[in-house]
Amino acid sequence: MWLLASLLCLTPLQAHIDCMYVVGIVGENFTFPVQIDQKVVEPVWKKNKDIVAEWEEQNKPTYFDRLRNRSVLMENGSLTIFNLEKDDAGTYMLQYWDSVKDHYLDFELDVLDSLPEPNISCSTSGDELVLNCTARFQGSLSYTWKLSNKPHSYQNQELFIPLKRVGTITKATCIIKFSQTGRSSEISLIQCLPEEKGDRSRGSLIGAFVLTAIILVGILVFLCRKGTNKLGRRTAHVNNPVNGSGEHEQLFSGNSQQQPNSKGAAFSHAVHDENEEPKEGNKSNGALKQRNVKGESDFARGLL
Repeated sequence: MWLLASLLCLTPLQAHIDCMYVVGIVGENFTFPVQIDQKVVEPVWKKNKDIVAEWEEQNKPTYFDRLRNRSVLMENGSLTIFNLEKDDAGTYMLQYWDSVKDHYLDFELDVLDSLPEPNISCSTSGDELVLNCTARFQGSLSYTWKLSNKPHSYQNQELFIPLKRVGTITKATCIIKFSQTGRSSEISLIQCLPEEKGDRSRGSLIGAFVLTAIILVGILVFLCRKGTNKLGRRTAHVNNPVNGSGEHEQLFSGNSQQQPNSKGAAFSHAVHDENEEPKEGNKSNGALKQRNVKGESDFARGLL
């Protein structure tokens, strides 16, 4: 591919033109890598000899054909194509003026299929966990690993992690990149551990969860009992006989079975006495009358 691009760029009629082979992928925003240290005047971009973008001095950039509403031309001469398509592949040429002479830059753009999602596989080798990241793609990919509990990144397609450093919540992310686009995949390392170690880790995790639940339940029971005891002491204080309520009424009601009888007996006794006192009064009144009558008779007899 590199040889073919070089042959396309270096023709006998354009031997003075600098040429660069560049690759983009479908769907990305692609920017041609233009590096010019001097001021660019009136840049013009052509694709296969047809003008697709130009910036005349004192005017705004103008875009043509397929790049209309899909590209932007910067002051430094760089051109960006949005949402790259397969049909955007071809030979592009930048022509610009530096106030002395014209300059030319050629680019051979190749557009590949969209970047796939990487696949992560894992295995153990001795005391290490081995992670491997792969992706089926036409171009050469760059691979980067990141661990959830580490700030550093690792530039390699394979990653080796000591088993003793694998935590139950540690995750690994593989990032692949091509051109100006990247994609990533993530894996939980617990599923990569041997079955015995994985079961042990899962058992530890479940045990920790159960222990936490037991502690929470114990705290709730303690708080409930503490609240009940406070309520009981408050009720006992309110019902104290000294305060003249509650318990006094309870003691009184406990003897209520005997109280009605004694009340009834006292009432009967009182009625009986009231019935008897009038009788005794009648007897004394009768005797008094008899004495009065006798006295009157004796007095009459004296007079006679």
